[in-house]
This record gives sequence, structure tokens and C-alpha cells, in this order.
Amino acid sequence: MSQTANSLITAAGGLLAGLTVAGLWALRLWTLLTRARTRQRTRDDAVFHAYRLVETLRVERDRYHRQATHDDTTGLPNRRAAIERLTQAVKTHDEVGVIVLDLVHFKLINDRLGHRAGNTLLSQVAERLHRLTRSDVFAARLSGDEFTLIIHGGADTTAAVAERTWRHISQVPFLLAGRQIDIVASVGHTTTEQAGRDPESLLHLADIAMYQAKANGGVHRYEAHMGDTPSHGRPRDWPPPPHEG
Repeated sequence: MSQTANSLITAAGGLLAGLTVAGLWALRLWTLLTRARTRQRTRDDAVFHAYRLVETLRVERDRYHRQATHDDTTGLPNRRAAIERLTQAVKTHDEVGVIVLDLVHFKLINDRLGHRAGNTLLSQVAERLHRLTRSDVFAARLSGDEFTLIIHGGADTTAAVAERTWRHISQVPFLLAGRQIDIVASVGHTTTEQAGRDPESLLHLADIAMYQAKANGGVHRYEAHMGDTPSHGRPRDWPPPPHEG
């Protein structure tokens, strides 16, 4: 075999060897890339599932929080939320007012038209109160037919909102079961200047003023001569007198 042929064979062998090594490196690189993509997909899946889990937990948290702080019938914040809001307000604002209102003869609506009509009325009242809300006015349902408004402002502002609230409820008929029904609200109010900065005390004194309004009509501001218990208070709301003897 000639020297030229030997050279060609040697060169071909080297080329084949080089191709083999290159192929092995290519295979190795492909394997590494495939494993890296697999790991990346696994990480992406883990991140995606973690994100979905966090979103699910957030939605559940928000749902439970809403159930705990909102009234099912009216959609308004409930008593717990009102006290939380009031607690925060008395810490962050110089003057805070509280309005409490209830509906005169609401029980007759339930008795004559049924509880569904009663719930419809509560929802319509809530809608009117909601229209009064803004950054400095917060509306909530306390219980039954009793609602509250929390005002960031002093006596004059609170009194003005109380009068406006009374007009919104008492001067425009409601539509229930295809009939126009006139409803009158009893509205009482107080401020931190009178009641101090304890949330329960503010609600308590505004409630007493509301009972004055229920007895005498219209809108009443709490005054010291009203005392600290209403004349016809509900047993569930007021502690029993101390036992004597």
C-alpha cells in the first residue's frame, strides 16, 4: 500500500474518531440539556402549583373574613366589623361620631308581609345607607333592624349626617310585595367628645339616644339627662342591675 493511501486511511481514522468523540459530546450535551429542561419544567410546575395554592388560600381567607365581618342579608359590614372600624377610628381621628338607627314597627312588616319582605326591607335600607357612605362615613348592620354609621368628624358633622340619614329612610317610601310602604327610622347619635374613646361606650350612648328618638320621634343627640340605660332597653343588650341584699 502506498504512502498516500496510508495517509488517507490515517486521516479518515482520525476523522472518524473525532466524529465519534464529537457525537459522544453532543449526546452528553443533549442529555444534560434534556435533564435541565426536565428539572426546569419540574421547578415551573412546582412554582405554578405553589402559586395556585397561595391563590386558593388567599381566596379562602378573604371568603372567611367576609363571612366573619359582613352581614349575609344586607351585604353591609356587621357589628364585629363596625367595632373594628370604630376602634381604629378613635385611634386615628381627632373626633368621631356614631349614629344608631332602627326601624319603627319593623316587627309588623315581618308579621303582616312575612320574613322575606322583612329581609327585602332590610336590604333596601342597607342600599340607602350605603349611598351615604364615603371615605368619612362607614355604614354597618348591628343586628335585627338596627344599623350604625361611623363618622370621621365632630358633633356638627355627625348631626348633619344623622338628619340626612333620617330623611333617606323616613321620607321616601319603600316598595315591598308590590306595595309602597312608609317606614320611619329612629335615629340617635353621639361623639367622642361626649362618650370618650371606648367603642362600646360610643355605641351604647348612641343607642340610648336612639331610644329617645323611638319614644319621641325624629333624631336625638345623646344628652347626659338620658342616663346610661334606656327606659325600655332590650335584655340582650343591657346587663341586669346589681343584686341587692
